[in-house]
Amino acid sequence: MRRVLVIGGANFDQTAVAPRLPGVGETVLATDYRESPGGKAANLAAAAAAWGAKVSFVGRVGDDAFGGVLMSAWAEAGVDTTHVQRDAEGTGLGIVFMDPDGHYQTLVVPRANANLTPADVHRLPNSLWDDVGAVALALEAPMGATLAAAAAAADRDLPLVLNAAPVEGMDGALWPLVSHLVVNEHEATWLVGQPVEHPESAAEAAMVLLRRLDPDRVAAVVVTLGAAGAVVAMPGAPTQRVPAPDVVAVDTLGAGDTFVGVLAAEVAGGRDLMTAATLACAAGAVAVTVPGARAGIGPDLVQRLAPAPEQPTAVHGRPEGAVA
Repeated sequence: MRRVLVIGGANFDQTAVAPRLPGVGETVLATDYRESPGGKAANLAAAAAAWGAKVSFVGRVGDDAFGGVLMSAWAEAGVDTTHVQRDAEGTGLGIVFMDPDGHYQTLVVPRANANLTPADVHRLPNSLWDDVGAVALALEAPMGATLAAAAAAADRDLPLVLNAAPVEGMDGALWPLVSHLVVNEHEATWLVGQPVEHPESAAEAAMVLLRRLDPDRVAAVVVTLGAAGAVVAMPGAPTQRVPAPDVVAVDTLGAGDTFVGVLAAEVAGGRDLMTAATLACAAGAVAVTVPGARAGIGPDLVQRLAPAPEQPTAVHGRPEGAVA
């Protein structure tokens, strides 16, 4: 399997668990507190490595204790950190509020992540690029570095798996560079301007987003739907739904990152997309059964804990009209 190159943000997560999420101006007493490595790009790198891929991460962490924790966690996961820089700014933070059902709200404080630059991408050696099978990005890093990474992937005709989250950071210059776009229902709603609440509306949204991408570059748009699985749209093919295995969720934090990491690993390995999406759905389902944003989901664990998902099926938008 060729290497997954992940470029983006890394955070130290601080999670408070409470009976319910607080409202505006409200104080709620927490029942538990956890600390763990986090950051969307960093999480998906760890997931791809746990899945068995070779993974290199490019980013910045603080020259502090939190940064040391992140570096150790990557080493334990098998992620190459040769191109991670230590920064005086301090490690990025993820401040998470979670209820007992695993639903959460997160504030991200970028800190060192904000100092990632296009130069950090441009200085990557050709010997690294020669081994890359796919580039994976999220939108927590500065847009300059993200665009540099996307352009470098496109210049080399490498698959670019983009998780458009936080979705407000989606830049129009990214659209022609993306080959595999992954969004959840909330992000899809934001991008198309219409509610995405079930597989049918997700199929419509996926087709709208597919048309925004470069037809010579795009491979697929994937809209994830949590427990309802995912919808996959590819050029010239019927939109298909991939159901997720039925599991009991205890913590949904990082499940989407697990999905993207496994998908990127499979794309880097040349796997056909529907098989890759089916495996990613199973891994994401297992990820919610254990606490923490990095569940260490590997193929063996997925096979043990997740019932085999149903085969993908064609799904169509609502007949009353397309999403604009």
